Amino acid sequence: MEVLALGFLPGLMAGIHLAGLLFFLNPDLPFGLLPLARACLVFGSLLGAVSTALLSPFAWGRPRRARRILPWAMTAVLATAALLDGSNASRFSLFLPPGINVRLIKAAFGLGLAALIFFYTALSHSMQRRAYGIRSRVGMTGLALLTIYLVGERREAFRPRPRPTPLPSAVELEPRPDLLVVGLDGATLDAVLPLAEQGRLPFFARLLKQGAYARLESFSPIEPAAQWTTLASGKLPFKHGISGDEVFPARFLAGGVPLRLQPAHVGFATWGGLLLGSRPVDAGLRRSLVLWEILGRLGVPTGMLGWPASTPVPEGLDFAFSDQYFGGSASLGSAAPTELAERGLLFGVAPEELDPELASGLGEQVPYPLLEAVAEDRWRQSLSDFLWDQRPVTRARFVMLPGLGTVSSRYFGGYSRAQFEGSQKRAHLRAAESLVAYYRHLDGFLERSWNHLGERRLLAVVSAHGYAPPAGVGRLWRSLTGRGLEGLAAGAPDGLLLLVGEGVQAGKLLNRAALVDIMPTLLYAMGLPIARDLDGEVLTGAFENVFLARSPLTLVPSYDTLASQPAAPPPAQPPPPNPFSAPD
Repeated sequence: MEVLALGFLPGLMAGIHLAGLLFFLNPDLPFGLLPLARACLVFGSLLGAVSTALLSPFAWGRPRRARRILPWAMTAVLATAALLDGSNASRFSLFLPPGINVRLIKAAFGLGLAALIFFYTALSHSMQRRAYGIRSRVGMTGLALLTIYLVGERREAFRPRPRPTPLPSAVELEPRPDLLVVGLDGATLDAVLPLAEQGRLPFFARLLKQGAYARLESFSPIEPAAQWTTLASGKLPFKHGISGDEVFPARFLAGGVPLRLQPAHVGFATWGGLLLGSRPVDAGLRRSLVLWEILGRLGVPTGMLGWPASTPVPEGLDFAFSDQYFGGSASLGSAAPTELAERGLLFGVAPEELDPELASGLGEQVPYPLLEAVAEDRWRQSLSDFLWDQRPVTRARFVMLPGLGTVSSRYFGGYSRAQFEGSQKRAHLRAAESLVAYYRHLDGFLERSWNHLGERRLLAVVSAHGYAPPAGVGRLWRSLTGRGLEGLAAGAPDGLLLLVGEGVQAGKLLNRAALVDIMPTLLYAMGLPIARDLDGEVLTGAFENVFLARSPLTLVPSYDTLASQPAAPPPAQPPPPNPFSAPD
């Protein structure tokens, strides 16, 4: 029993500090003695069982050895907890409110100091072969309890800054240009610029020549829902509330408050999902309005198609189709209006029904998951083409196409080897042609969509992050494992911004642009005020001097106070002919 108990203690301590980290990473969780005790009990019991299974075989039937192992095991636990706290504070610096990162780093420093004391005590006793006296035992026990108090005190000391009460935002409406925003997941200037120069992407070349363009700075870690929501809201994740692609309900902690962030480097998304359950992130967790909601509430006929974390779709839009609608879970609230939601299902394309020219351009033996991603993209494009005719009065449209990200993740490494390093290996050339084929397919879709816009028009092509080829040891490892053709999103490679239309400079390369700058820039281009609570700024360098002179920058406190507009009525249909009326 003593051996089992001593083997259980390091895991119990690890579980307690993991529970503390969860409360740091999820400031929305109500922090109190009871929720903390529940979390410590759950994770402490789980990790305690693991440490018992790992340590007991080395000391079974030998309690003295178990006593000597315990200080070393506690040293490892405290050192690991310090590293986890510090690395997570750095990793999620843009996902956490200001102030809590500093407290988490201070907690990490304290844990590291405690680990050093445990290490020195264990080392001195081991080298001198001394037994642990009563003072050493009491001291180490007190120090272990002090680390628990330290983490709890640092978390309890965090007081979120009160959000300023936004004042009502009054905006005068006047004629605006037609707006089209197309999100291309994984698009990058590293592909667009050389291919446009070579004449292989004629419409992209036209956009580069007639508009402004930039590398769009992203941020780590790459969580697509967080990056795309930042792009659409102009706010960082700790403000808009979308931190990842899934959340964990964790009802035993705080009722309905989910875990938005999970600790990195410990595989929590895998085993934590099994323990707590997970669900896809949705718009109900978002705390800020996005651009299509703002335009809809201002009375601009607006439509949205396929944007991440958009279920349930908002009211007051001409049409709205969430990402879950195309992901095979077309549930209530994933699309509106009802008649379009039912009709949109008819445009779905099975992987086996893809255009043979498009499918063959992707390679000789295309993996089925890749075909599924391309088929979903084709569904979105077909529905978008249909909605131009079905909803001609829509003045602002937001369309998201994720297929390029899937193609780039499989082939961008081979494309880079062939395009930039001059490799003539067949596999690299074939991968490059596959990626180029899909860019050409998107080139045609963008041109069709641009031609549907009115005389006063504005097109923004954006990507929240790009892809990069494997490098260094990772490149060697992937080549040895047969994955050398893949592209990587790790490290948050720059995305892309192409802006063309009314008031935009021709052929202008912007020196710097970030995800948070897209929304204020589009608001300005549409002649609307900029909210003070946005984290980005207007990219004034993208606009002509004449446009800047006649469009002064105006400000409002916030758009989050805009009231919802009633749902847009369906377009009027001509009355059916009366078969009994006399002919003209």
